[in-house]
Amino acid sequence: MLKQLLTISGDDLIAPCHCKGTQKYVHRSCLDNWRSTKEGFAFAHCSECRALFVLRANVPPDRWWLRLKFQFLVARDHAFIFIVVQLIVAFLGVLVYKFYGEELREMFGYEEHPYGFYTMAVLAIVLVGLLYGFFIAIICGQRINERHYHVLAKQELTKEYVVEDREASKNVPELDPSHITELRMLGLF
Repeated sequence: MLKQLLTISGDDLIAPCHCKGTQKYVHRSCLDNWRSTKEGFAFAHCSECRALFVLRANVPPDRWWLRLKFQFLVARDHAFIFIVVQLIVAFLGVLVYKFYGEELREMFGYEEHPYGFYTMAVLAIVLVGLLYGFFIAIICGQRINERHYHVLAKQELTKEYVVEDREASKNVPELDPSHITELRMLGLF
């Protein structure tokens, strides 16, 4: 009766661990959100009573598509950062030319070799832009990978490894050793 009263919002309430009292029941969506945002231990264990959740593997057959999607998102962010850095370097090059153009022309002999001057200027801007673009993309790469791992991979893993209600499901089969190995490799079990 209590569980029916608590399910007013339409979200599934479950008792995933050994907690008692007001902490006994939790919305499945709240628990999945908690599991996907907290580091390691909270994915498969209750952070209060430390009980291991009863997990059921619900791994889709098209899992390769999720990995491809993850790689695409990481590549998209790297490309975006690279393009932004290129635009900043080009803008700075235009500013330097605007304010110091005459001095640069005299220094590099614009009167004798006008095409060489522009070729050197464009090559310098492109090389500096490429170097800074790669450097910044490498520095930001780790953060990009971590962000997408937490945002995409852990949310998908909470859908693939569903927490069962301890009270309602007494005969849930244990996870395959391959699933346990995967979760341990990811630091989630």
